[in-house]
Amino acid sequence: MTHRIVVNVQTGESTQVDLTAEEVAQAQASHAAWVTAEAQKQLMPTLEQTIQTQAATITALTARLEALESRT
Repeated sequence: MTHRIVVNVQTGESTQVDLTAEEVAQAQASHAAWVTAEAQKQLMPTLEQTIQTQAATITALTARLEALESRT
């Protein structure tokens, strides 16, 4: 079973206490939420990737604009 350590700050004594079912459930829920948040972070593009994408779009649009202007 999972446990936690309780420290008495007045005496410095530490004891190991088994977690309750509620504490275990809360820890599992917190871990699942953390895993989900980390997975979502991985799906989000980094700022550098976003800048590179936008720069490529600007370059492509500039080329199209120049092509259109050269027709006239």
